[in-house]
Amino acid sequence: MAEPANPFLELAGISKTYPGVTALDGVSLAVGRGEIVGLIGENGAGKSTLMKVLGGVVEPSAGTIRIDGLDFAALTVADAIKSGIAFVHQELNLFDNLDVAANVFIGREPLYGGPLRLIDHKELHRKVQPLLDKLGVDFRPDTSVADLSLAQRQLLEIVKALSLDARLVIMDEPTSSLTLSETERLLGVMNDLRADGVSIIFISHRLNEVKYCADRVVVLRDGRVPGAPSSPAPCSASIGVLGEA
Repeated sequence: MAEPANPFLELAGISKTYPGVTALDGVSLAVGRGEIVGLIGENGAGKSTLMKVLGGVVEPSAGTIRIDGLDFAALTVADAIKSGIAFVHQELNLFDNLDVAANVFIGREPLYGGPLRLIDHKELHRKVQPLLDKLGVDFRPDTSVADLSLAQRQLLEIVKALSLDARLVIMDEPTSSLTLSETERLLGVMNDLRADGVSIIFISHRLNEVKYCADRVVVLRDGRVPGAPSSPAPCSASIGVLGEA
């Protein structure tokens, strides 16, 4: 599959150098609207640095970031969030002592009581329920995160991303600790998000999963894209049939 003609996101010639080290060397990448792009490469290939550039955490040394036709030399964290870029990290960032709704809107809770700034829990749960319904999860806004399985927590991270009106979700090894059935469910959720027009960058070392769901695959090696993206078939087989790569 060729790169999209009118992509949501384009990276053009992105480079990042540190003293004595070139982490990224002229990387170009495009992500279409409602497209899943697999990003693969060995450890140290530059995947994490590239994602930090997208998240506004790292400023590139050269290159252009284009989002919806607008050019940026670099993004701030606020720019990334405003543009609809959200992350689902391998290390989950959840609070076990809070319920689902509180985790989704932590720091952004609806308040009442004027200067008392009391959290409106009823309104909080009301705002979270449609997001849970969208993903078809089997837990409620008032469910304690301590009672969730690892797979449910991964889904909760996606709910958090959607609460930010995410248009591009970057998933960094989201299935690394999941069972086969949990992985299949998560990849099914990714398909649903794609159908809704949400773009996804899926980072994984498990090539069978990348083959299963990615529209295109981009390989990073030593901070570069060494060749044209490969083109696996979109989700059409079971993970079990594909097996581990």
